[in-house]
Amino acid sequence: MSVACHGESHPSLQDTRVGLRIRLSRRAVAMIAFSSLLLACRPAERAESDTKLSEGAAQLFVHPDSFDFASNPKLLERIRESPHGYFRFINIPFSRAVCDRFEHLSDEGPLGSSRFPFNLHGDAHVEQYAITDLGRGLTDFDDSSEGPAWIDGVRFSVSLRLAAMVNGWENRSDDVVAEFGRGYWDVIADSTLSAPVPAVVARYQAAFEYDSLAYLASVDSMMQPLSETERQALVTSLAPYAELMLATNSGLPADFFHPVHIGALQLGVGSALDKKDLVRLTGRTADPADAVVVELKRVRSLAGIPCIQADDDDPFRVLQGGARIAYQPFRFLGFVEHDGEMFWTHAWVANYEELKVGESFRDPEELAEVAYDVGVQLGLGQLRDVGGAFQQMVRVSVQERGREIEAELFEESRVLAREVVEAWEAFVLASDGPGS
Repeated sequence: MSVACHGESHPSLQDTRVGLRIRLSRRAVAMIAFSSLLLACRPAERAESDTKLSEGAAQLFVHPDSFDFASNPKLLERIRESPHGYFRFINIPFSRAVCDRFEHLSDEGPLGSSRFPFNLHGDAHVEQYAITDLGRGLTDFDDSSEGPAWIDGVRFSVSLRLAAMVNGWENRSDDVVAEFGRGYWDVIADSTLSAPVPAVVARYQAAFEYDSLAYLASVDSMMQPLSETERQALVTSLAPYAELMLATNSGLPADFFHPVHIGALQLGVGSALDKKDLVRLTGRTADPADAVVVELKRVRSLAGIPCIQADDDDPFRVLQGGARIAYQPFRFLGFVEHDGEMFWTHAWVANYEELKVGESFRDPEELAEVAYDVGVQLGLGQLRDVGGAFQQMVRVSVQERGREIEAELFEESRVLAREVVEAWEAFVLASDGPGS
């Protein structure tokens, strides 16, 4: 592993990996290495205060006492499990730090991102890449907004480096990040380009099963009960959404959006503490197999990220991000106003698998294929509908400006990856306690 305690080195970590690789999965080996690092870094002075963190890592450190994990202890486990889990949880402070570090790159020119802001995913990382019945690509646009392209570029590059680290491929991380950049610049130069389907996508889709009743039973098992008062209030709030969906989706029966089963949902890492609900709708017929599942997610505040443009309670920033960046947007994108808050909506699909950094990839080449694919997706989506009649001018400006700053972004992604690991170590130590 390329990360060690301040002033120490641990050559035994690599020996440990090699010795156990025969008997353990790649993920288990990597986790042993992480655990060894934590144990080696446990002197009292590191546990006393986060003031021992480097300046960069301090920007990325969030104290576990800042959140109430009592209602979702599994979330705390997932954050502690690996640097990438922690990285997923800290998107807002991470984006704030990226804005701060690259403020000098803000383009105020006539064709720059200040005049023509890019469409941003806002939380681009490897585990946002999903394989579904509809296709593949980055999903989950809760944090989408508009702003400079490097918000997404740096975040996904750091995610790739952490994914390589978890798998023991640190020596290939530069190559993988370079593939991400290659995909981006290839499609900026030729907007008709289509990326090859990554091998991991074909493997997942080949294993998909189509059993509607089993899928719906699984959905029902995820729903947490609501009180009858809460349920009735949500049914009332759904009525305008149903009317809008019927008006904008011709050919659907009048009771298509009638709620059959409603429950709260508790999934995710970065969004785990956000309010979410699941609704099973009647669908085209009364046959249970025809039911459609829609998720409601509260529109998240992006306050404190200075270099983006986003209204906190505006569901359309999420809907627009999905429509412009997704390879295949989900059905029934819309919004619901409920209990004084705004929620955005989308339909689920029967087969949906998000990549897992420690389990999905057989080798660095598979990770690189996904990196290239996401580069193409972001290159297409970030500029979709940007510049209007002058988009070609904007595209040329992006190519010229991007090549000037590419090396700086590449190098800073290395630095940020190391700082995420350092902040994660501090989080794990700070969250240690009886029974941990």
